[in-house]
Amino acid sequence: MIRAMIGTLAVLAGFAVVERSVDASTGPPGSCKPTEVHALLPRDAIVAVRSGPTPLSPSVGTLRGRAVVSLSGGQGGWAHIAVADAPQLDGWVPADQLWVDVEPGRALYSLPGPMGRVLAMSDVDAESFRVLGCHGAWLRLINARTGVVWTDKTRS
Repeated sequence: MIRAMIGTLAVLAGFAVVERSVDASTGPPGSCKPTEVHALLPRDAIVAVRSGPTPLSPSVGTLRGRAVVSLSGGQGGWAHIAVADAPQLDGWVPADQLWVDVEPGRALYSLPGPMGRVLAMSDVDAESFRVLGCHGAWLRLINARTGVVWTDKTRS
């Protein structure tokens, strides 16, 4: 009985480690490959870019709708972004304010990396997804058709 309980606890601890390792909300700047992701803000949106991943961090500027940004990390629901033609806009925005287009025929996974299984393929036309976070070369995304998924490629 004790062995069974210890075994169960070990399995649960293992799941916690796996879940923690693929959590998109953790990761400092540089935890994602910035050249692989270009995100678009929703049309007409104005978003404060902050010096840290909290709403209390000082603002370093604002992004206006449809601005193209490079995503390089995520932490606690915030995305670390940079704008090539506006170096002062290197900072943090709420991740759910960013969108990406996934090219047609891309696999959408349950988890990033080899542990994930294919849940769906992106539609014939490029699909738009809201960004939830990132992990390495992978993006955690959501839309109404597929729900929460991971992908390793986006259309730039």
